[in-house]
Amino acid sequence: MGEALRKVDDEPAPPRLVETAYREIKRRILRNRYPGGFQILEDALAQELAMSRTPLKEALVRLEQEGLIEILPRRGVRVLPLDSDDVADIFEVLSSLEMLAVRRLASRTDNAGEVARLRERVDQMKAALEADDLDAWVTADEAFHRELVDASGNKRLAAAARTLLDQSQRFRMFTLRLREKPLRSTRNHEALVVALKRGDVARAEEVHAGHRASWHDTMRELMKKFAIHHV
Repeated sequence: MGEALRKVDDEPAPPRLVETAYREIKRRILRNRYPGGFQILEDALAQELAMSRTPLKEALVRLEQEGLIEILPRRGVRVLPLDSDDVADIFEVLSSLEMLAVRRLASRTDNAGEVARLRERVDQMKAALEADDLDAWVTADEAFHRELVDASGNKRLAAAARTLLDQSQRFRMFTLRLREKPLRSTRNHEALVVALKRGDVARAEEVHAGHRASWHDTMRELMKKFAIHHV
C-alpha cells in the first residue's frame, strides 16, 4: 500500500494543473499579495490555493528557477525580497536588453505588425489615464514591454528580458501609487512607437534611453523618500 502511494506521489502532475498553480502563485507575487520575505508552508499554500501538492511542487520549482522564490526544506517557500541594489541591477540589465530589442525592431523594414500592437498598448495606456485607472495602465504598460522584447526576434533575449520584467514588476506595482501619474512615461512610449514606425534607429534609442534614465531616477527618489529598503 505504501509503495502504491509513493508511486502516485511520484507521478507527474497534469500540465494544466501545474500551469494553473504557477500562474496563480506568480500573480500573487507580482501583485505583492505575497510580498518579499513572505514565507508559507507548502501544505498551507496547497490549502489556500485548493489544490494538491504535486502540481504545486512543480510550479514552485519553476518559480524558483525564475528567481522569485526560494524553496526551504521542511520550512516551505519564501518570496525573495528585492533591495535597492537588486532593483538597480535588474533595471541595468533589463534596459540593455530592451535597448537591443529597440535597435533590432527599428532596423527592420517589416515591423508594421509589431509596431501596430505596441501602438494599441499606448492607446490603452492613454485611455486608462483618462479614466484614472492605474491598474489598467500598468497592465497595458507591462504588455507593451513584453511585446517589445518579443518583437526583437531573438528568443533568448526575450526570455531573459521577460524574467527580469517579472522581477521588476513587483517593485513597479509597489510604487505605482507613490509616484506621480505616469503621463510622461506614456508620452515616451508614444514617441518610441513613432520612431519605430519611421525606422529611425537613432531616435528610438534616444527616446528609450531617456525614458529608462528618468524612470531610474524616479525609483531612486521614491526609495529614499519613503525609506523603502526592500519589496
